[in-house]
Amino acid sequence: MKGNIIGFDPETNTGAISGHDGNRYDFVTLDWRGSVRPHAGDLVDFQAIDRRATDIYLVEPAYVAPGYGAFYFSPSGRISRSQYWLRFVLPYCAIFIPLQLIVAFLDKESTAYTATNGLMSLLYLVVFWPSLAILIKRMHDRNKSGWYVLFLVVSAMAFTTLLVIWIGAAFYQYGEHEKISFDGTLGVLGIATIITGAITLGINIWFFVEFGFLRGTIGANRFGPDPTR
Repeated sequence: MKGNIIGFDPETNTGAISGHDGNRYDFVTLDWRGSVRPHAGDLVDFQAIDRRATDIYLVEPAYVAPGYGAFYFSPSGRISRSQYWLRFVLPYCAIFIPLQLIVAFLDKESTAYTATNGLMSLLYLVVFWPSLAILIKRMHDRNKSGWYVLFLVVSAMAFTTLLVIWIGAAFYQYGEHEKISFDGTLGVLGIATIITGAITLGINIWFFVEFGFLRGTIGANRFGPDPTR
């Protein structure tokens, strides 16, 4: 029979299971066959004898929502779509959108403009690792390796590098000849930049759709329990 752990007291080594037949079954540590201590919510399979559970095996561990430290800084485990949007995306937008609006209305020669831009740059650095750690947990929820994040990071870095080189080459050519010609090296750089930009955009759209809107694996996967249960 299957059921869920109601609770377990490590001091008395006793616990209880809510069987899927609607009855309660008590057990002791000697009846537990799992490699880790039972936790409330764990899905188990057991033998029922006179309202007592024996030969209890763990089927699926209960999901434990990560605390603030683990949520923002650890890439381990899984998070759901609602956790991703409510605990990261919305707070991120609530901070950066007002700052962007403030910068848009400030005088570019003012001290406030410089200070706000500096604050935004600092905040971008601060949230860089948490944004990756949170995205990796969302990827885990889709049963994909966190190393997939390299597609996003490498493509963005390649596009940014090519764009900077292309702009620098264009300015250099204008300084030398007072005109810009897209023949030769500058043209090749331009084409490479456009292609890399298109690839980067495609990867961003893929990540946005799959890890922002698609439900994770139903049930436990190799990265942990289902966060929606």
